[in-house]
Amino acid sequence: MKEKEWRTCRLMINGLAHKVQYNQATIDNLFVPFLRRMSKTQKKLGRRMIIFIAAPPGVGKSTLALFLERLSNTDEEIVPVQALGLDGFHYPNSYLTTHSLNRDGKNIPLSSIKGSPETFAVDKLIGKLTDVRQKDIRWPVYDRTIHDVIDNMVTVKRPIVILEGNWLLLGEEQWQNVRSFADYTLFVTADPVALKNRLIQRKIAGGSTLEAAKRFYQQTDRINVERCLKKSWPAEETWQMLADGDYQLKNKVMPTRIVDREALWQKPDVRVKNPILGGLNQRNGEGDVVQPLYDEGYSHGLSMARKSILKKLYESGAMSSKAILDTFQLSAEEFREIMK
Repeated sequence: MKEKEWRTCRLMINGLAHKVQYNQATIDNLFVPFLRRMSKTQKKLGRRMIIFIAAPPGVGKSTLALFLERLSNTDEEIVPVQALGLDGFHYPNSYLTTHSLNRDGKNIPLSSIKGSPETFAVDKLIGKLTDVRQKDIRWPVYDRTIHDVIDNMVTVKRPIVILEGNWLLLGEEQWQNVRSFADYTLFVTADPVALKNRLIQRKIAGGSTLEAAKRFYQQTDRINVERCLKKSWPAEETWQMLADGDYQLKNKVMPTRIVDREALWQKPDVRVKNPILGGLNQRNGEGDVVQPLYDEGYSHGLSMARKSILKKLYESGAMSSKAILDTFQLSAEEFREIMK
């Protein structure tokens, strides 16, 4: 096997300098083709495109997003990309230290679980995502030199935005509404054991003792890793982070078509007589009206893709049957048909 050729790059992330390495073959065969595909999609959209990179802690999503931004400046076929982070939507420290949540009958200060989904201002994020498709706006950042949020720090102005974060595809509560703002989604997964080692070493590099780093992993990072891996909705594309920090394509589950995604993740608008979508039409009083918005073959393919994704959500434990029934407005009969 040919030895990997690593390319070193220095990046500034959240106020801190980082030295990162990427395999040149991965840059050429995964990163650049990905950016070219996204560029073609953006041109078809005719507006700013939003790409989500969701991943658990420890996979290097912040450095990856920023490297893709830098890479977009080196190829004429690639539309300029701007990397943004979810961390700017943390509640400020002044809020975290004065608020708590009830978990298993205990009041837990939000400051003690900083980084978990409950410590983010989701409504504020949704407001920014609503605006950013249509106009240039100011974006908040999380500064790790002061360990707090700075509002309106960055101007969003490039045609493609890559937003990275742990919880962008989380299938829980308010976060379910965030998913619909993405024009394309990428999930980066990794072996939990490898992530544990990376996260402990990252804490030690930041000045923690080995004991403190292990304790922080058990109390915080481990919970967030498991929650992200188990509770995130499937993405249109998945990459795998390898033990050496390299990346490879794992799978693609959906085509790059905006109409497909809207039909799958929001209420379907396909008026066809089939066992999965037909029930939705009937509940809306449209069961006797057939409006073939798409040809029969496309509608069948859409219905089968939707069935596959919902089945995966249930079987992986990402969503309970009740959550699927409520979120996707299915009847018990439709749910049973999907699970066959």
